[in-house]
Amino acid sequence: MKMWVQAYTTALPTNMNKCLAVWSQMEGPIAGRYSHSQIMECQDAGIWPSWNTLKDEVDAFFSPQSEREWAWAWAQMQRTMQGAQPIENFLNSFTAMKQAGQVSDDYTFSILVKAVKPEIIKEVFI
Repeated sequence: MKMWVQAYTTALPTNMNKCLAVWSQMEGPIAGRYSHSQIMECQDAGIWPSWNTLKDEVDAFFSPQSEREWAWAWAQMQRTMQGAQPIENFLNSFTAMKQAGQVSDDYTFSILVKAVKPEIIKEVFI
């Protein structure tokens, strides 16, 4: 989402257009409710946040909320194993934990090598 926000820095003319473009892309139970409430609040008030304010909101919304959440993501990454789940599903959840924990790529790969079957590592990454 953060990359999408940066891509539209100059493409949309007004704060309202920018906010609607960003918020309309948010899906899921938490982000979807958040974006819907933001749209309704701005429409009712007739005031839309500036582009910088919107970027700050998105950064805050998609960043770990606390040290505890960050630590949880690290711990989950170290314990998780692929097992019988498809590699695509595993990599999606692993990537989400990596982002939540703000883990470096090198460290992530070293954990991933231990968590995924060696045959799949060779097939997918080498």
